[in-house]
Amino acid sequence: MKWTGTPMIISYISIAVLLIILVCITILATHHSKRKFTNDVNQTDTRTIQDNIKSENIKNYLRIFSKEPHLSGSDANKKVAYAIANAWMEAGLEDVHMLPYEVLLSYPDFENPNSVVIRNSDGEEAFRSKGVSPVIIPDEQSGKYAGHQWLAYAGNGTVSAEIVYINHGTADDFENLKLMGVDVKDKIALMRYGHGFRGDKVYKAQQAGAVGAILFSDPWDVAQDGVDSDHVYPKTIWMPNESVQRGSLMHGHGDPLSPYYPSKIELFKGKTIKEAYDDGTLPSIPVLPVSYTTALQLMKRISGLDAPFDWQGSVGGNLTYKLGPGFGNGEKLTINVHSELKTNHKVVGSGFLVCGLIRLRIQNVIGYIRGSKEPDRYVMLGNHFDAWVYGSVDPNSGTAALAEVARAMMQTINETHWRPARTIVFNAWDAEEFGLIGSTEFVEEFVDILQKRAVVYINMDCIQGNSSFQSYRHVETVPTLEHVAIEAAKRVPNPSKEEKSSGRATVYDTWMNVFPDKEVGHPKIRVPGGGSDHAPFLNFAGVPVVNFKYKNYTAYSTYPLYHTMYETPFTNIHLMDTDDLAVHRAIGQYWAELAVMFADKTVLPVNTTNLASVMIKSYLPQLKTSILGMNVSRIDLDSILEQYALLSNSAQDLLKVAIRFQDTRQYHDTNHVRAVNERLISSERCFINPRGVSKHNPSARHVMFSVSDSDAYSNSLFAGIQNAVSMDSYEISPSTSNLREVINQISIVQYSVICVINTLKDAI
Repeated sequence: MKWTGTPMIISYISIAVLLIILVCITILATHHSKRKFTNDVNQTDTRTIQDNIKSENIKNYLRIFSKEPHLSGSDANKKVAYAIANAWMEAGLEDVHMLPYEVLLSYPDFENPNSVVIRNSDGEEAFRSKGVSPVIIPDEQSGKYAGHQWLAYAGNGTVSAEIVYINHGTADDFENLKLMGVDVKDKIALMRYGHGFRGDKVYKAQQAGAVGAILFSDPWDVAQDGVDSDHVYPKTIWMPNESVQRGSLMHGHGDPLSPYYPSKIELFKGKTIKEAYDDGTLPSIPVLPVSYTTALQLMKRISGLDAPFDWQGSVGGNLTYKLGPGFGNGEKLTINVHSELKTNHKVVGSGFLVCGLIRLRIQNVIGYIRGSKEPDRYVMLGNHFDAWVYGSVDPNSGTAALAEVARAMMQTINETHWRPARTIVFNAWDAEEFGLIGSTEFVEEFVDILQKRAVVYINMDCIQGNSSFQSYRHVETVPTLEHVAIEAAKRVPNPSKEEKSSGRATVYDTWMNVFPDKEVGHPKIRVPGGGSDHAPFLNFAGVPVVNFKYKNYTAYSTYPLYHTMYETPFTNIHLMDTDDLAVHRAIGQYWAELAVMFADKTVLPVNTTNLASVMIKSYLPQLKTSILGMNVSRIDLDSILEQYALLSNSAQDLLKVAIRFQDTRQYHDTNHVRAVNERLISSERCFINPRGVSKHNPSARHVMFSVSDSDAYSNSLFAGIQNAVSMDSYEISPSTSNLREVINQISIVQYSVICVINTLKDAI
């Protein structure tokens, strides 16, 4: 019999060796798939993008975009939209297109300027304001009607009444005026800018019974070195004496007639103009802005008690401000406001019928760099392009920087092997100045898609100075993204030669030096409020945001030439950013750095642990202080505190789960990274309450971070709870239903926290 064992043994050995090899491959694959993730962003790529961002290109874009006044709804603004689209297409962005909406806007009578008139006891004019700011640099300010002084959505009409001075028009100011025995009813309210959104000032004045309002910028804020020609524009950045701040008075965000839904021409408008007046969305009283020169004519005539020390300013130098009512010499005040609502929609029902006055179509501009690995995940960058006049600072400093970011990224793609892993979406918003209309309508139209696909929205409105990231609100973001905002700042070279010579090499170094938060060991970072296009993304859709700007350190909340006709390239180049627009370039570099970090990191840089920690250490103690200040019985307070304790316990549970998730996600199987990222994205949406948290602002749905009802520029932590806790909800003593609402709102926040916990867990 012939021996055949050797071939069989060889076969068995071969099979065994093959099995061993397969096992080794499997072990190695498992080891590598569960390796600890490192920084996935290629620093060479981001440095290349930063190097490709050029100041000269930003300067050219700036001149193109701010060539003429471009008010939303105008032909000039349509030209800017197409200029942006052309710049993006020339850079190489994909699928650049317009998204139109039909909205309600407001315009003045440009042939008939608004005015303040003072008449003596014989009816003769003692003073009449011009209502138009003068041209100072003809080469840049020759646009027809550019100097017109007005406020959007102001009530139309002429009012004669006594005047009262109400400082900044805050809720406290109105309450203090009442305590001082001065009644606002049937008066014209004189208020200065600062400490809140102008529309909220007018809303409070109208609620208090005012029949008209006047707003002015105080030299104390906008001409701090003096009002003579040597100390104001064009020699300095300070406001000249016949200038005014323009702006919108709408109380809320988005098209006033289409809350919750996009304002498309084929869709029905859910609200009438009359309803918008009745619910306070639009003011019904005449309102106009005046210069501090005109304010002097009013202030020096007002009679009555001296205003409190902290209500004083520097109109007229050493002039003492008085409260009123009225003038002390028998003179009478009249304000003339010529304002008209414009829409292309027919509004039917119990309201006014407005039909075909003018075709007011706004258009957002959208463009893409499609991702190589996750094209259905969106990293969104945005800025608005409409302006009150020329807008070279607000907003087109940001518009120009964004155009250069797009160009530099496409240059890098064409010259290297880099392409973002996730899609980067470029957005240019229209009608922001009227009330975040373009961005709000976009979010309302695409909210379902955004909640599924958007990773982050990164907003930059405008550049306001040249010393550091903005002082009061510098970088605003949610706690889950704070570390990204910080890390990106460490990678951007400092644009200031003075700062670099002091050893501060990056924008982070200056930021930390000027605005440190010693408790947490990093620069101060505020929660996003309102005031720009990030608001609807966070408040309505639950998309986390980063909002940032550069600003010189001053106590005033914005720059002196804000919303004036003097925002032209001269201001950017010769007054604000004099080192060849180095700050504009740094803004673009920071924007790009943030975008790449969110686009290229394998695991999304979302830190839920920090959210839980900030809740426990900061947010909940603030809430408890508000609760303890309620005018309720001990029994009722105990009931509220019991629900608060349950919320606090849930926050502690979230911290434990978030820490566990943070630890395990670093070693997660690479084949399941998308599932990890899905949970991180979904956790951000847990705080959206479809029923909303504010009766005044339909776009406010975020139970933790929403725009304040009392100041549209600010945020309100736990807005639903705070609205219920507010003493304004009660008369002498709170009702049972009000107490139940406080407890209910605390429970709603707790439900959102539990949602995050369940989202981060592996199983229900």
